[in-house]
Amino acid sequence: MDFEILETLALKDGRWQNWPLHWARLQIAAQHFGYPLHQAALEAQMQALQQQKTAGDWRVRLALDAQGQVQMAAEPLQPSATPVRLELAQQPIANSVAQSDWVRFKTSRRAHYNAFRPRGAHVFDVVLHNDNGEITEGTRGNVCMQLDGRWVTPPLACGLLPGVGRALALSQGRVSERVVRIDEVPQIEGWAFVNSLRGWLEAQLISAH
Repeated sequence: MDFEILETLALKDGRWQNWPLHWARLQIAAQHFGYPLHQAALEAQMQALQQQKTAGDWRVRLALDAQGQVQMAAEPLQPSATPVRLELAQQPIANSVAQSDWVRFKTSRRAHYNAFRPRGAHVFDVVLHNDNGEITEGTRGNVCMQLDGRWVTPPLACGLLPGVGRALALSQGRVSERVVRIDEVPQIEGWAFVNSLRGWLEAQLISAH
């Protein structure tokens, strides 16, 4: 089955957000899967899109196929009212999936995330956890938690996408890595959802119905 390597990023008032981090991640994924990646052609496409979308906030999806072709789609980026609501997954994501290429790299193979998608509009995202009882990520981005007054995010070894927003928060010293177990949820003092597209969103965990 063919699949595409994906990057989703924000274009705000004609400026790409966090592009160097996205480019680095795209290169790593392309090399891993053996997909050709043509920097000059991609940058020409991006420049053309920039010239069309000089104002406003846009969600841009880049999809690289096995032939090295990139499809680019832009849609208006709607603001998110905070705090966003998160829900804990009612069952774990299998370790064999959490540790697979389809989690470590962002691709169009997303059935494992779609299975946990929020079932109601009142839930922004679902917080996943692995067979070891460790919190991993959301289906749409990474999660951060406040424990003992410190913000932490699960390490990659737990099985999660190395998100660009997460990388920024780590590099800024805003969070540190720490394994967080499901049985620690009652001790969590605060939640945040983070990705490159929306940045850091204050969140709250609600009970599943």
